[in-house]
Amino acid sequence: MSYHIIDISTNNVVLSVKDGQLVCRNPDESTRKLPMEDIGAILVNCFSAHFHSSFLIEAARNKVAVVICEKFKPVSLVLPVQRSSDTILTRAQIQTPIDCLYAMWRMTIDAKCANQHELASRVCAGYASQLAKFKRTMDLDSVSKESNCARLYWRMFSRSLGVKGFKREQHGDGLNGLLDYGYAVLMVRIVQRLLCYGLDPMYGMGHKPRERSLPLAYDIMEPFRPVVDELAYHWIADGASEYNDIKVDRPYKELIHGMMDIRCSYRGTRCIALGNIIDLTIRSYREALISGNVGIYKPWIRRNLKWDG
Repeated sequence: MSYHIIDISTNNVVLSVKDGQLVCRNPDESTRKLPMEDIGAILVNCFSAHFHSSFLIEAARNKVAVVICEKFKPVSLVLPVQRSSDTILTRAQIQTPIDCLYAMWRMTIDAKCANQHELASRVCAGYASQLAKFKRTMDLDSVSKESNCARLYWRMFSRSLGVKGFKREQHGDGLNGLLDYGYAVLMVRIVQRLLCYGLDPMYGMGHKPRERSLPLAYDIMEPFRPVVDELAYHWIADGASEYNDIKVDRPYKELIHGMMDIRCSYRGTRCIALGNIIDLTIRSYREALISGNVGIYKPWIRRNLKWDG
């Protein structure tokens, strides 16, 4: 399949297919075109878009998936009836041996812990003994180290902000509220991309399936969580919000929604937008499943920070 994902985010556009090309007509009557053969999926991410059933038929003929979102959350996936790459991929997701999934889950946890340690080393530099303990825990050859690293991480994180008695929990106020909002935005981006690349979010590596849960999205997002943590940390530390009066207000939402443009390094390549790194990570996972070679999967580990910016 082609890997080009077309993100339609301008309101009141008109989508059609003519002469084998996707045609996007903007409200100002300007148009943009792209060959359908170069497109893997079309993501309708705006609040209002106009298209005829013929658009969906032409997309299906060209084996292009159409993902329709409401408030950025995917609510509908229109797939061609025959899409051989998805058949192969679905079989791979279902039949991948447990030991292969476990190996990729361990790689994911290693990346998450490494990214937590990297952030803690910068914002919690005064906690040398705790950082050393974190490093020893992180280097253990065990997937159970995630919870131990998390305890050390949040202890340093909250103390560095001067927050006493902090406990990381969902649906909380204050710092927890900032983190929950950031994780939700990150989650939506990952779900969108999983669907666009033909992956079923229900089949994960480490998280167990539950009602209304998306295990694979939770898995993929783990190494990216510290990006949200850092934004929330500086939001408080830089005085954008007093800790006793923390609210998920419009300025904070704008900060979080700009997260995908943060420039980072990935696998030796410098200054890639975080959104593109998420795409590359998902593609590596997809290729690992299809090939049966877990070594192809490359979860993001933040390195070479002097090149980030």
